[in-house]
Amino acid sequence: MQLLFITCTAVASLVLFYLLLINHFPPDIAWKDALFSGLIISIISQILYFIQTYYHAKSQVNFSSLMLVLVLTAFYQILINSAFKLVLGNERWTQYILPFEGARACIVFFIFVTISQYWWINKNKQIQSQVRQQLIEQERALIKAELDNIHQQMQPHFLFNSLNSIAALTELNPKEANRMILLLSDFLRGTLRKDIQTFVPISEEIEQLKRYLEIEKIRFGHRLKTKLNIADECLQTPVPPLLLQPLIENAIKFGLYGSTEEVTISISVLKNESGLYIEVRNPYDPDYVQHKTGKGFGLTSVRRRLALLYNQYDLLTTEKQDKLFITKILIPK
Repeated sequence: MQLLFITCTAVASLVLFYLLLINHFPPDIAWKDALFSGLIISIISQILYFIQTYYHAKSQVNFSSLMLVLVLTAFYQILINSAFKLVLGNERWTQYILPFEGARACIVFFIFVTISQYWWINKNKQIQSQVRQQLIEQERALIKAELDNIHQQMQPHFLFNSLNSIAALTELNPKEANRMILLLSDFLRGTLRKDIQTFVPISEEIEQLKRYLEIEKIRFGHRLKTKLNIADECLQTPVPPLLLQPLIENAIKFGLYGSTEEVTISISVLKNESGLYIEVRNPYDPDYVQHKTGKGFGLTSVRRRLALLYNQYDLLTTEKQDKLFITKILIPK
């Protein structure tokens, strides 16, 4: 910015030198006038910059700024006249400089107004940029707080159900209870160490999902069947952590809780032109779902997380086909 301003001052001085020459000023007076004017204007412009750096008016055009420019114009006139009287002498100053005092003052006044406006706009842009950055940081903090809150609410139901199942298995099947404790420990370790804003490869999510499914299969026995269809080209695609588990928990809740039959939940992960496509299919009983109470936190939390992370609100969709409930997620490229 400073280099640009110095360049503009130098160009203005050269233009002034040329204008003086074509108006029949002697070359020695012309270059001295251009040099002194450019130097003084540059110094006063820096004064304007420092003043507007520490005092920034709310409006672009205001009385105090105009008064400041008038004072600085008068200051310029005093300096330029003193310099010319000293260098040229009174006779040549009277002959060449004095007749143009009014025109010079008007031109310099408008130059300083322009410079003042330039510095004001520049300072205003800086302030707006700082305000925008602060708003962005505040928004990020709010998003992180909301994501953390979602993270803290994601596991309680699953954890309570697992602990109840472990308690029931302790007497009936201690070996399975011990296995379930180890699986639950591994699953929670993988859950607690994750930053909900840090993305992980989908392969890591699948491994965590398999731990979860092993726990649920102990709970439900032969009734819970799963089909995984994961395309190899998707394995390194980054996704938000703990994305799949709430979907499968929701599928189990509405697929198994209202049924005594064997239930198959299908999970597909594929790539298409828009990004990573995830689909979960589970059977459901419309009559059971209609009378089921609850807030549906699983799908709501995933939908909200995706909206916060990608700033899109249509990345999770659901549909019903006969007695099949389908949850679809698109992770954009």
